[in-house]
Amino acid sequence: MNEAIVKEEVIEETCSFTFINGEYVEVKQEEDVEQKPEYLLEQEIKTEMNDDFFEANEPDEYFEDVKLEPEEIDSKTEKVFTRTTMGKCEICRKVMPRSLLSLIKSKDYKTVLSENFKIEGSLEIKLPYVCISHIQTLINDYDGNLKSPSTKSEQLLRTFISKHKILMKDRKSRRQTCRVCHMPKTRKTELYEIASKNIRTVIMTGCILRGTHSVESAMPYIENKRGFTCFSHCNEAIDMIFEHFGVRSMQEFLKCPLLAMDNLMDIVKKIVSNFTLDQFLYTFNLLFVKKTKFPV
Repeated sequence: MNEAIVKEEVIEETCSFTFINGEYVEVKQEEDVEQKPEYLLEQEIKTEMNDDFFEANEPDEYFEDVKLEPEEIDSKTEKVFTRTTMGKCEICRKVMPRSLLSLIKSKDYKTVLSENFKIEGSLEIKLPYVCISHIQTLINDYDGNLKSPSTKSEQLLRTFISKHKILMKDRKSRRQTCRVCHMPKTRKTELYEIASKNIRTVIMTGCILRGTHSVESAMPYIENKRGFTCFSHCNEAIDMIFEHFGVRSMQEFLKCPLLAMDNLMDIVKKIVSNFTLDQFLYTFNLLFVKKTKFPV
């Protein structure tokens, strides 16, 4: 039996209509390329609710198409969507995290990309993704060279570069790199900026117990004063230390025998030689309390 593929696609288009001879008729409008001063273009971009780079209401994930098993064809179909943070660049066809891709909606911008890159995929699909690195390449190659564009192609390229320079700058200001996994993350929703060296020491203790870090690889994180760290790594460190002692709560942890604590402190002192047991217990409890305030 053939497999059935369920796809849902919602396309919103803005059209103009006029009432002629008792019915509504769509009016096609020609788009003129208008040169605007940089400051006007920047104001326009900042006030847009939806742009080609990212949307305020757009989630970090998109929905994959769902393929149903054969036995479900004749039965009542239950739609199940799988969230993913991966996407494919239509220029180079590489699969990568969505954070490294840009959504292209404008036909003019598709034209700009088609004229400047060898397209391995297709920009003819409704909402193609392209690598941010490709956009940055155009900015690097042409920024400053199109102050007086003489052709429509140059005008489109100038507009493309001006807009995406601002969007790239805004995007960078919203993201930081986690000092543990070295992945770019959204600062407000995914990262905890840890100024305390003691808390960073506790987190690295958990990482060493998990086997993801050695004492040597832990040192740069300990010494970095702006320790941006994924919330998940904080949770993992707490869970790993609990697991090391075979406990599930802070109350059980504080009742662990001193000999077991001494074994843990042997690891801690390899990271920070003058770190005391009292400091560790206080800091671990502080991190545990902060965990309750992390985004779910």
